[in-house]
Amino acid sequence: MMGERIFGQLTTAMTQEPPVSIRLNPLKCYYMPKHFESRVPWCNTGYYLTERPNFTFDPIFHTGLYYVQEASSMFIHQVLRQFVTVPSLVLDLCAAPGGKSTAARTILPHGSVLVSNEPVRQRAQILSENIQKFGHRDCLVTNNYPRDFRQSGLLFDVVIADVPCSGEGMFRKDEGAVSEWSPQNIERCATLQREIVADIWDNLKPGGLLVYSTCTFNTKENEENVQWIQQHYRAEILAVDTDEEWHIKGSLLPGFDEPVYRFLPGFTRGEGLFMAVLRKNWDNTVAPSKAVAPKPQRTPFDGQCRDWLPEGFTFVQEGDRLLAIPDNIATVWATARKSLKVLHAGITIGTIKGRNLIPDQSLALSAPLHRDAFPQADLDYETAIMYLRRESITLPSNTPLGFVLVTYRHIPLGFVKNIGNRANNLYPAEWKIKSTHMPLTIPAVLDINS
Repeated sequence: MMGERIFGQLTTAMTQEPPVSIRLNPLKCYYMPKHFESRVPWCNTGYYLTERPNFTFDPIFHTGLYYVQEASSMFIHQVLRQFVTVPSLVLDLCAAPGGKSTAARTILPHGSVLVSNEPVRQRAQILSENIQKFGHRDCLVTNNYPRDFRQSGLLFDVVIADVPCSGEGMFRKDEGAVSEWSPQNIERCATLQREIVADIWDNLKPGGLLVYSTCTFNTKENEENVQWIQQHYRAEILAVDTDEEWHIKGSLLPGFDEPVYRFLPGFTRGEGLFMAVLRKNWDNTVAPSKAVAPKPQRTPFDGQCRDWLPEGFTFVQEGDRLLAIPDNIATVWATARKSLKVLHAGITIGTIKGRNLIPDQSLALSAPLHRDAFPQADLDYETAIMYLRRESITLPSNTPLGFVLVTYRHIPLGFVKNIGNRANNLYPAEWKIKSTHMPLTIPAVLDINS
C-alpha cells in the first residue's frame, strides 16, 4: 500500500521511542512547559517535551492545567479552528479518555456546547474525570451507544467520530495492539465503523461536519470508509489547511484522490492517525426535540452557591447532588437527560447530606470557581501526593475549621473538611493515585516559577 520507501521509514520509526507531547489548557494555564523541544505545529497549545516525566506524580497534572496527548491527535485543533467559527453544538462520539474532547473545547468559539460521549461505562467514567479536571463549564458527558442518540432529538453542528479501529497506529506504544491484529479484525472494524456513522448520521445537521478519524494505517478502515460515506450519503470531503513541512501523507488508495490526512511515524512527529472532514448535504433530517430548559429550583443552598460561582447558572437538584447548569447549555442538558445517560453536566456543586452541602471535586477544578469563597491551604509536595492518594492530611494550625480548598503551588487540587487534628479527604476515591511510590525528585512539567 505504501511502497517500499515509505514502509521502510515507517518500520524503522516503529523501533524508536515515541515523542512525548502535552497540550496546555488555556482556560487555566498561564505557564510554559519547563523542558520542551518545540511546539506541535498544528496545535498552538501543544508542545514536544525533551523527556517523559512521571506525570502521575506531578500534582499539577491532576489540576487540569495540561493534558498528556500524542501530537497527531491534536490535529483536531487545526480542523476546528478552520471550519468552526460560530458557536456550535459539538458531539465527540467515541471520546474516552478525552484528548480530542479537551482539544476541541480549547478552540471552539465562545458559547459552543460540547457533548463528550463514550459507550463503555468504565471508559466513560475516565472521560468524565478528565472533562471535569479540564474545568470548562459548557460540557456534558454521556454514556451511550451511537444509535441511542437517534431518539434524543439532538442535532449537532459537528460530530467527531474517532471510531474504534484495529489500532495499527498504537503498535509502537502498545504490544497488545500487535497481538490483537489480524486481517479479520480489520474487516470487523471497518464494518463497525460504517455502522457507527450510519447510527449517528441523522443527528448531524444539514450542512454539518463529520470529522472521521482512526489510529490505524490501512485503507479499509480509512479511505474506503470515507469513500463509502461520500457515496452513500452524498457528502462533500473538505480540504484542511496544512503545511508541507508537517509531512502529512494523503490518500494511499488507488483512484481515490480526495483530501485525507494520514500521520505516519517516521514522517510526522507522533503516532499513527488518519482523519477526514466531510460536510453533510442539505437533505431532510430528524426533527429536533422540543425540550425546554429547566426552571430554576429554590434550594436551601442557593445563597451560598451564588457566592461560589458567577452569574449565568441555573441550580438544579438531581437526587442528592446539586448541579450548576450554565444557561447556554440548559436546553441541551434538558433534551439529553430525557433519553440519554448523562454522567456529568456543567458543574457539580456538591452532595446534599441533611442540612449540609459537601462541595464537590467538580467545583474545585472548575474554571469559574470563586476561590476566595473558601478558606485555602497550600500543600507542600509530599502532602499533595498524600491528598491525591486520598489519605488523611493535617493542615496548618491556623486553618479555619470546615470545608477548605487545598491547593498546590496555589492551584486548586480539591476540598477537605478540616476538623482540627486532621482533615477529612474529599478527593474522589475513583480518581486517587493507587501507587505508594514516592519519587526521589519532584516532577516539574510546567515552569510555575516563570
